Amino acid sequence: MPKKTGIVFVILGAVLIASALLLFLYNARQDDIAGQEAQLALEEVRTAIEQRAQDTKPMEETESTEPAEATDPMETTAAPEMTVVTIGIYGYIGYVSIPAIEIDLPVMDSWDETRLNIAPCRQFGSTKTDDLVIAAHNYPNHFGKLSSLKGGDTVVFTDMDGEEITYTVTRMDTVDPTHVEEVKDSGCDLVLYTCTIGGANRVAVFCDRAEE
Repeated sequence: MPKKTGIVFVILGAVLIASALLLFLYNARQDDIAGQEAQLALEEVRTAIEQRAQDTKPMEETESTEPAEATDPMETTAAPEMTVVTIGIYGYIGYVSIPAIEIDLPVMDSWDETRLNIAPCRQFGSTKTDDLVIAAHNYPNHFGKLSSLKGGDTVVFTDMDGEEITYTVTRMDTVDPTHVEEVKDSGCDLVLYTCTIGGANRVAVFCDRAEE
């Protein structure tokens, strides 16, 4: 009887090891796919930004004796809505660069599980109102290295109009996934977050605009 019990434990151990290996390979494959899709989208986002810059380039000044028409200051104030450009079937608001963990990733205008499998997504807010919240999976090619950031690190967000906004990491925290208000109403200009390993909590990085 003890011999049979030992055999059962050996078989169960082998099954568990095989299952763990398959899960590891599956996650690695998902990370690889997500990374490839994000980089393809990033190239298209950058191309779209460059194209928009060309399309909106002021025409060369021509000689004229007529005075320039006055502009109402209110007309030049940026709207709180961010520019969204549709690439394929999804909308994008720009891309985020984090030099300390060597990532450049496109950011989608809204989020759901399908979008999160492709790239980071805006969950709340806007750069125009300094309350942007960006969520992503914890794939190594997405936000999986967020926990290695530290206070003072730089984050740059480039919107679809080509404006670069530089932020500084002010604090890090681990947040309960049910405490949405901690990231939505943090009082910080930018929040990046992702799941911890196992998905029980969230790693949140709080940032403020860098002083010019």
